Amino acid sequence: MSPIDRFNSFAADFEACVADNHWDRLEAYFDKNARYWNLGGPDPSIEGREAILNFLKNDVSNNDRKFDSRTLEALTEPIVVGNKLSRNWRCTYKLAGAPDLVVEGEARYEFEGELISSLEEEITPDSLQRYVEWMEKYSSRLPA
Repeated sequence: MSPIDRFNSFAADFEACVADNHWDRLEAYFDKNARYWNLGGPDPSIEGREAILNFLKNDVSNNDRKFDSRTLEALTEPIVVGNKLSRNWRCTYKLAGAPDLVVEGEARYEFEGELISSLEEEITPDSLQRYVEWMEKYSSRLPA
């Protein structure tokens, strides 16, 4: 399977996990020693498949699920160079009574065969600033 096909499958299953909270389906995508780099985030580096899945589950529960809706869209087609794939994305969060929170960034994947050995997520500096400002003004409206 090509990196683009594997990525598309992972992305679809990730969205299914967001919907149904069955994160074990993502085990098949990560090498057991994979590393996740959350550049600009509170946990800059996470090692191991189980730790990554736990982080993703908690991140969605503590952030995405608190909004009324969330829409993820690709801003660019995936670009593949060797065993590496990258794409730019935008996620729009909606909450009644607050302006939309729009966050953009880049995701970079490295594959060993069909498994993700490294995943880097980097939010743009402007998006990080918007996120902080939005949270300062409106986080009290999010459910606990």
